Amino acid sequence: MPNIIITGGSSGIGLSIAKYFASSSASPTRIAILDINATIGSSVVSSLAADYPNTVILFKKCDVSSWEEQAQVFKDLYDNEFEGKIDIVVANAGVSERGYTTLVEQETGGEGPSKPDLSVLDINLSGVIYSVKLGIYYMDLKPAAEAERGLIICTASNAGLYALATAPLYAASKFGVVGLVRSAALLVEGKKIRINALAPAVVETNIAPKELYRGMVVTPMETLIRAVDGFVKAGMEVTGQVAEVHGGKVTVREAHGFVDEDTERNLGQFRGLGWA
Repeated sequence: MPNIIITGGSSGIGLSIAKYFASSSASPTRIAILDINATIGSSVVSSLAADYPNTVILFKKCDVSSWEEQAQVFKDLYDNEFEGKIDIVVANAGVSERGYTTLVEQETGGEGPSKPDLSVLDINLSGVIYSVKLGIYYMDLKPAAEAERGLIICTASNAGLYALATAPLYAASKFGVVGLVRSAALLVEGKKIRINALAPAVVETNIAPKELYRGMVVTPMETLIRAVDGFVKAGMEVTGQVAEVHGGKVTVREAHGFVDEDTERNLGQFRGLGWA
C-alpha cells in the first residue's frame, strides 16, 4: 500500500495532486494531507473519502514553516498510520507575497526601513527544505535492496526560472526550490531516492485573488497533473528534473551549462569531496 504525504493538500495544486493519487493507484493507497487550515482540511478529507472509498485519506494540521511541527507529523505518520513506510512526499505548500512586495516598500514617518516580510521564504523554501529532509530520512530507512526507495516532488514555479519583478521574494523562494532539487538529486541518487520539481506557469488557485488572472493565459490543472504522472511513472534515471508546466505543455528545463571547463572541474571536485 503506497503511503503519500502532500503538504498544502487542502486546495489548489495540492488537492489536485491528492485526487490524482487517489484515482490512479492500482492498489489501496494512504494519503496524508498536511495543511495549516484544520477546518478546510477536515472537510476536504471527508469529501475525498466519499469520492475515493478505496483510499485512506488522513488530515494532519501542520504549519510547514515550523521544523518541529513537520518533524512531529512525519514521525506520527511513520510510527502509526503509515506502519513504518513513507513512499512519496509532495512538498507543495506555498504562499504568495500577499500583495505589494515589502522589499521596496517605502516607509513614511522618518523611522527608517522596516524589516521585509520573509514569511514567503519561511513557507515556500524553508518549509520545502524541511519536507525534503524528512522525506529523505524516512525513505532511507527502507531496505537498501529495494529498486526505488522513494520519490519527492517539490512545487516550484516558473517564477523560479524567470524574473518576476512584482514578487522578488516569491521568486527567490522558487529559485531556491529549483536549486535545491537539482543539487539534492545528485546527493541522494545513491540512496535510490528521486527528487524532481514542478515549475507551473499561471495556474488558478487560491494563492492569489481571482482578479489577478484576468487577461492572463491560465495553464489547466490537467497539464500539471500530466507532469506529476510523468514523474511517478518514470524510472530512477528521472531525477533532478524541473518540469515547466505551461499551457498544454510540459517542458523539461535543463540546468545551465558550465561557463568553462574550470567551473565544471571545480564543481565536480566539490561533489567528490562530499562537502563544500
